Amino acid sequence: MRASLSDESVPVRQEPSAESISITSLKKGDEFELGKVVRKKKESWVFVTLDNGVTGYIAGTTRIFSVQKVEAIGNPLDVHEAPDVNSPILKTIPKKTPFTICGFEKIEPDEEGNGGGEWLVMRDEEVKKGYVRIGAKLRAVAEYSAASARKLMITGGIFSAIGIVAYFVIQATSTSASSGGDASFLALGLLVLGLFQLGQGYLQYRKVKKDEVKK
Repeated sequence: MRASLSDESVPVRQEPSAESISITSLKKGDEFELGKVVRKKKESWVFVTLDNGVTGYIAGTTRIFSVQKVEAIGNPLDVHEAPDVNSPILKTIPKKTPFTICGFEKIEPDEEGNGGGEWLVMRDEEVKKGYVRIGAKLRAVAEYSAASARKLMITGGIFSAIGIVAYFVIQATSTSASSGGDASFLALGLLVLGLFQLGQGYLQYRKVKKDEVKK
């Protein structure tokens, strides 16, 4: 899972221990891949992989934000240059247009009580960094990879093959119409499920390849 740092900074340690050397540090907004959680001496540590390939551990108490692709399901969203309603609007995102949220900002109001509020940090192909106000109706957009699409196609192919073999075996060995009919129905169900997964995996794989070409 991809995440960004919400704390101001945090050391990345070579081993899951506070006594281990710090090999680098992350700053607020930096993104990285989360790995397995390690529990050691009543403390938890998270294995992380940075974009430059460096790996290490951060404390389990570190505040992070889950990076994910979403889309608006309510009104179009104004993207501001800064976390302030009076800042310039960089663009307006139409409904059902995917973009990535990669951080969170809470701004305190000034002494007169003006401004402030909670904001999501966003990015897309046009905007490297913008802000949308929290409160907008969003929903997660499924993200696929070539590996997950291939896995789905392989699983679908296996289910389809099992369904076909089971169907013909049942037809050849069934001793009664009722028992053979029930078993054949189950075999056909497995075949349909496999074909559905196979087709879904193929469509996901095509989408991933198209997105790679666009990049």
